[in-house]
Amino acid sequence: MSPALRGVAVVLSTTIRTSPTQALLCLFETLGKVLAALAPLFVGIFAGAALDRDLGRMLLAAAGLVGSTAANTALQAVGVNARVRQMEHLGHVFDAQIAELTARVPTLDHLETAQYADRLQILRDNENVLGGALNTVINTINTLAYAASVLVVAITADRRLSILVALGAARLLTARWSARRETAAEQASAAPGRLTHQLLELTSSPTAGAEARVFGHQHELRRRIRDAVAGWRGPIAETASRKAALAAAHSVVFFGTAILLLVWMTRDVLAGVVSVQSLVVAIGVLQGLQSVSSSFAGAIGGLGKVARTCGPFSRLRDYATTVAVGNEPPPSRLADGIRLDHVTYRYGEAHHDALTDVTLQLPPGRVVAIVGENGAGKSTLVKLLTGLHRPASGRIFVDGNDLTELDPDAWRSRMSGAFQDYVRFEFTAQHSVGAGEVAVLDDRRRVLRAVHDGAAEDVVAGLPAGLDTQLGTTWPGGAELSGGQWQRIAIARGMLRRSPLLLILDEPTSALDAVTEHHLFERYAAASRQTRRRGGVTLLVTHRFSTVAAADLIVVLDQGRIVESGSHTELLARRGQYAELYELQARGYR
Repeated sequence: MSPALRGVAVVLSTTIRTSPTQALLCLFETLGKVLAALAPLFVGIFAGAALDRDLGRMLLAAAGLVGSTAANTALQAVGVNARVRQMEHLGHVFDAQIAELTARVPTLDHLETAQYADRLQILRDNENVLGGALNTVINTINTLAYAASVLVVAITADRRLSILVALGAARLLTARWSARRETAAEQASAAPGRLTHQLLELTSSPTAGAEARVFGHQHELRRRIRDAVAGWRGPIAETASRKAALAAAHSVVFFGTAILLLVWMTRDVLAGVVSVQSLVVAIGVLQGLQSVSSSFAGAIGGLGKVARTCGPFSRLRDYATTVAVGNEPPPSRLADGIRLDHVTYRYGEAHHDALTDVTLQLPPGRVVAIVGENGAGKSTLVKLLTGLHRPASGRIFVDGNDLTELDPDAWRSRMSGAFQDYVRFEFTAQHSVGAGEVAVLDDRRRVLRAVHDGAAEDVVAGLPAGLDTQLGTTWPGGAELSGGQWQRIAIARGMLRRSPLLLILDEPTSALDAVTEHHLFERYAAASRQTRRRGGVTLLVTHRFSTVAAADLIVVLDQGRIVESGSHTELLARRGQYAELYELQARGYR
């Protein structure tokens, strides 16, 4: 079964499971549609009875018309109300499912590919389609029921009306073409849609706003947003225009033919060949016949849209359930350490490896520094060790166990750190630091200890309400922090876990002044000693060579490869790349 059909099946089954009663009530509208289609028949019977002066038949026809109209109104009210409630509820259900599926994947590889981002953009642009899948299916059922009733009424009135039925069917031939055009338009607009959202975020971000004003980006941003919006909505608008033109042409042909048929039937009525009742029914059923074809075209388009949207949803479900996840617990302490064995990694659709054939032993109870210039592959190495990426080739072992066989959540619970791309949690200071270990989120003593270990005491002391201060000026009473202060909050968050097996410090001082950096590394040394007692590894990733001299092992990366490794003294003695870069940085401080 194709991903689209599997997705439709999943969406509909979820819809019914969510609220079986509501789903059943939605079908009441279908019964109303059948009754609505009988209205022209009752009108025709009434007209014929009036000409024959048959009061009984007139009353019966009037009762049928009034009764069917009243019943249709009641059934429509129940069905529409059920549909609206079901759609609203299902919209939240599927939003939650998409978020849960995205978060369930243990790695980040999928989030860094254009293909995945485009599929996610299609889901965002059609987020109401999944919730409205049942609505679309019921519309189709309603259309089928109404069409069958109208066709029966039309053919029994006069067989010549089958010509209009054929014309209506001809319109359905364009539905498949329209579906292909809409699929192509959605795919073409996905990337421009992502670009539009990104550009719009730049206009509302204080950080981006500063650069935009200083460098005069306003006109250029407006131009790019205009072009991105044109690329995003243009293909869809063009497809809609062509569909409207086809619909208009069909209506002209349909009603032109209908006029000729009515003239023909009127002549036959005058000649006594056709009854007045048949003519009245024919006139009444014309609009129904035309709406049947347009409703069918709309239903086919709606089902196609559901299928196109369910396709990416189904692929997301498949990806989330097929990514292999280990279930072995990590060791309580490291005995052999962590070993990378010929590890290679490449991002998404990149043309070059970020890491190439890296073999490295991280011994337990040691401080290992990873140094290199920007783009050398240092942060990629961190993501591989945390299990956020998986090697394209090669393996990573933790005490001899393949990292992919370990439970990723359990492994990550045994690590901590401060990362280069840290998050600015705009919570209270207590919770912004406490997010480093959710189990102790409100533990004042543990958070204060982490603030001390992260050299962030003066940051907290300077806040109006200390740890209870709301961070971020976009919130009432919120305090703004400098880049360095935000980084120290992030570092404190990384210090919350005690004695992790792997403590990662990825460019932890990039936004700090020299004095704060010195104090911080004194705290890092203490944290490393604590980690060492558990056989843990402290991994310091930096391009500042002045901070790594005390490391037990220094590894030099260049263009994704290890070019040197050893102690500070050994590497200086070799007079290689490390010594050269160390000397270059040292000159800058003289």
